[in-house]
Amino acid sequence: MSKQSLVLLHGFAGGTDYFNRVEARLRLSFDVLVLALPGHEGEAVGPDTMEGFATWVMEDLERRGIDQPIVIGHSFGGYIVSAIVEMYPEKISGFGLVYSTAKADTDEGKQKRNQNISRVKEIGVREFVDGLVPGLFADGADPMLISEAKELGYMMTVEGAIRALSAMRDRRDLTKTLSNTSVRGLILHGTLDPLITEESAFAPQNERILFRSTDSSHMGMLETPDAFADFVEEAFAK
Repeated sequence: MSKQSLVLLHGFAGGTDYFNRVEARLRLSFDVLVLALPGHEGEAVGPDTMEGFATWVMEDLERRGIDQPIVIGHSFGGYIVSAIVEMYPEKISGFGLVYSTAKADTDEGKQKRNQNISRVKEIGVREFVDGLVPGLFADGADPMLISEAKELGYMMTVEGAIRALSAMRDRRDLTKTLSNTSVRGLILHGTLDPLITEESAFAPQNERILFRSTDSSHMGMLETPDAFADFVEEAFAK
């Protein structure tokens, strides 16, 4: 029997290696594909809206012949997944938002995105990533994990960063979409996550969504990989 396709989308300034501590485990239950998003990891610059990123992902999967996948996104990748649920519900069999939210940016959040756009233009990707990445991990996290995450971030282009930040700033609140969808889902929240509150992560109200927490910060797939894989399997493994 063929395995269900599971597609993993990394976060902003991330890359495919964000999932390297869970991929082997997940391959026992799923046919796993980890995508490098436009503007990241040496990929060409792409869209500047969440709808554009959602279309890019689904067209890429169609070219690969991947039908009815489960699509899971981390942080920025989760924003893309929310747009996929809205635009292409008939083309997926499951979705996951991990350390992410279906809610839109607040006014304060939009202002911070604009500040980050200006900062990337001013100081470049490398210095921007050096300031960003350590705050994604819990205190006392393995320095090697932080270093490896920085290396992935360095491969993001300036224009790729600007477009992703613009897309995040302008995304719509899709809480109602996730609350009403008939597609089964998973939402993971990190109890130590300084970026996504539990209230924001768990905002959708839908009995088809499994809500779980890991004892991690924003990078639970690296900090608590066993718990991460456990919950993905609980939600989707048949």
